[in-house]
Amino acid sequence: MNTNAKQQIGARLRSARAAAGLSQKDMAEALMVSRQVISKWERGDSAPTIPQLAELAAMYCVCAHTLIFGVPYRDFAMGRLMSGWLKLAETQEDGHDGRETTN
Repeated sequence: MNTNAKQQIGARLRSARAAAGLSQKDMAEALMVSRQVISKWERGDSAPTIPQLAELAAMYCVCAHTLIFGVPYRDFAMGRLMSGWLKLAETQEDGHDGRETTN
């Protein structure tokens, strides 16, 4: 992850923490890390692990996608994914698995 991305995520973490009314100390205790670790994440000097990011998102009542990319996950993306799955399922029901075969 490049420095700019870490700084952007850090700013989102700081903003979400403030919006939740929590201190760095509160977060450090909840995640069992030092307050300095929380500070490093918020400055963009380092980044939380995926499990830590999931915990942060839950504590801040935001989705992890918002913390990483700055916008909530879009419903239409799931709709496109689901329509692709439905097409694949229909193909498989017709006896085709969607792959080409060579004889």
